[in-house]
Amino acid sequence: MGKSKSFTTTDKISFVLLAVALGIFATAQALLQNPNADAFFLIDTGRYIVNNKALPDTAYWLIKPDVPTIIQQWLCDVFNYAAYAAGGYTGIVILGIIFNAFLLFCLFIYCREILKDNQVGFNAAVFCWILLCGFATTRPYSVTISVSLLELTLLHRFFAKEKHTKKETLTFFGLIALIFVFQANWQASNILYPILWILCYVPVIKAKKFKIDLYALAALVIGALFSVVSPLGIRGPMFLTYARGSLERFNIIEVLPPHFPSLYTVMQAIVIALFIYAVVMKKLTSAQFFMTVGCFAMSCMFMRCCWTLVIPIGALVVNLKFTERSHRMMRWAYVAAGTLSILLLLKYNMEKSDDREIMLQSLPAPDEVTLYTDFNSGNYFLVDGYKIYYDARPELYDYRIAGDKAFLDEAYAAWAGNLDYAEFIDSYGFDWFAVSQNMPMDTYLAENDDYELVFVNQTDEINLYKRI
Repeated sequence: MGKSKSFTTTDKISFVLLAVALGIFATAQALLQNPNADAFFLIDTGRYIVNNKALPDTAYWLIKPDVPTIIQQWLCDVFNYAAYAAGGYTGIVILGIIFNAFLLFCLFIYCREILKDNQVGFNAAVFCWILLCGFATTRPYSVTISVSLLELTLLHRFFAKEKHTKKETLTFFGLIALIFVFQANWQASNILYPILWILCYVPVIKAKKFKIDLYALAALVIGALFSVVSPLGIRGPMFLTYARGSLERFNIIEVLPPHFPSLYTVMQAIVIALFIYAVVMKKLTSAQFFMTVGCFAMSCMFMRCCWTLVIPIGALVVNLKFTERSHRMMRWAYVAAGTLSILLLLKYNMEKSDDREIMLQSLPAPDEVTLYTDFNSGNYFLVDGYKIYYDARPELYDYRIAGDKAFLDEAYAAWAGNLDYAEFIDSYGFDWFAVSQNMPMDTYLAENDDYELVFVNQTDEINLYKRI
């Protein structure tokens, strides 16, 4: 891969236009995707943490009292609340842009490290960034991805050398510890990611010889020790075991395999092609092999893991040859794509809706209503102080976290229509209902003369009923 030549005036103009185009793209994605339903939960719990200077021990937002809880992404909650406190929902949009810009920066750092070329690294980073446009939200995932990329850069740089000075080793282990501490506080449920990236470097296959890298093993031990450095302690890295089995029955799209065809299946095809090419060219390293196989396997099992496909794409694209002409063509293609994002801004302005605000205005004050919410509707009422029945975090209401206060079975029965609605409603005294459209409870309320349809939220597909 040759060194880049000096830039012409046209090149400089293309970079300026590219910066503008990427800014338009980032703004469009932030407006289209923020605030999403999860943001309301993040803002509300962030507000609690800031005001009380402690994590909640119980799910204070529920109608049911004293249900034990775990807030595993507490640091992200604080960021969301800080943005909301500073600028309302506009602050959330700006935070989404910041998170997305940080993701692009980390992609560039990673791709430049792998590809050893600024132009190729930047072009690869922008390509992967566009593929990851679905993560342009204030949910913790975008920063989790960014930190993963920084960790992968650190690992690649360290293990590229066979011998290390004492200072290099101490710096490496210190940064590994810092990454695990951050992940344990930012999104403890995904503490597995930094572990998996290190695991790719534990087995080393070179010249038909197999050995175990002791530095990688030591990094794993250090990561495990520092993953409990958070207010949650051991409960943070254990969170996935608590959530196991509580998500599947609601058909949550993130824990299902990707649909075919889709953007993610295209990414899988790209990874397969690059992997085969690396094998044919005899340029596949053991770390690339384990990383590619691991990321591809995860992407086949869970859609929430499909983002990991950008890692082998970035790692394997080094085997391709790029010319100066290809760099220019890719830059102008990105300029065109970013400029077309103006259409997304127009789409946002045309489809912008006040449905959520009108729905909230249709309700009595929080202390005057006993509100039923379901999996899809619960989050929308939290910022405004309403107590809800449950929301899109079923793992918090299962027995592994909620203990003897668990009510997930009942909540799912209400969602699926597997209970006596009249008896269920009377037992809680619900007088208002925010239900997902076309679900069994929606049908029950619509066909019962004791309930009146007050508002139809078409944007979020929620119907609001009151008891007459």
